[in-house]
Amino acid sequence: MMKRIILLCICLIEVIGGFAQDSPPLLATELLSELPAPSEPFNPEWAFGFNGGMTFSKVSFNPVVKQDMLQQFAGGLTVRYISEKNIGLQLELNYSMRGWMERTDSLNRASTALDDIRRPLLPEDRYKMIYTNYSRSLAYFEVPVLTHIYFDMGRRARVLFLMGPQVGCYLNEKTQNAEIYNAYPLESTPNHELKVQRRFDYGLLGGIGVEFRTGIGSFIIDGRYYYGLSDVLSNHKSDYFQASSNQVMSVKAAYLFVVH
Repeated sequence: MMKRIILLCICLIEVIGGFAQDSPPLLATELLSELPAPSEPFNPEWAFGFNGGMTFSKVSFNPVVKQDMLQQFAGGLTVRYISEKNIGLQLELNYSMRGWMERTDSLNRASTALDDIRRPLLPEDRYKMIYTNYSRSLAYFEVPVLTHIYFDMGRRARVLFLMGPQVGCYLNEKTQNAEIYNAYPLESTPNHELKVQRRFDYGLLGGIGVEFRTGIGSFIIDGRYYYGLSDVLSNHKSDYFQASSNQVMSVKAAYLFVVH
């Protein structure tokens, strides 16, 4: 219909132009040939599947607690809807393990006979050393709601970007305290004694990945970083910690079944 209207308008312009000047009018077909060809319509697509991978987490404490990344796992379900070319929405329902790990090399001063604790340790002093790995795993049910942006890299591959908010709910926790030289007990610190006081968690998530599209579905590998905006522990002025937010890096693989 639109093409017919354009053709009719061009014909009217030719007739009027023919009366206004001596030169022969342009053919309507010549003008139509200059118009850009209509692009192919985009078909929205749904995709359903599952994801899983490794997490590397810590908790950002204030005052600072020296930590190493705690390696664990995460996995869940993925739903994706691409509404138009290059952009869509992705929702996930995940079970995720977070937490932190501390490595402490400490010397029990009360049980040593050293006059100067700062002097270099002698071989006979090694039995007095305590090496402790303390880790605390926190399990969460999390729901990221992500903007999905992709760019084609050929017929079968895409590079993709993920960004958006994430909310979570604390489920349970587990503590491990492995002492190699268990000669003396270590003194407890507040981050060891306090239980999770804030069950609701929220923050921002961003990631980048690659998608391979095949005849049996899409295979995705991505890396992500979650920046927690809430605290695990209470942060009132009277509390020991003024900040205790989750910080999580993850590497995930996913399989999605695409429905057009």
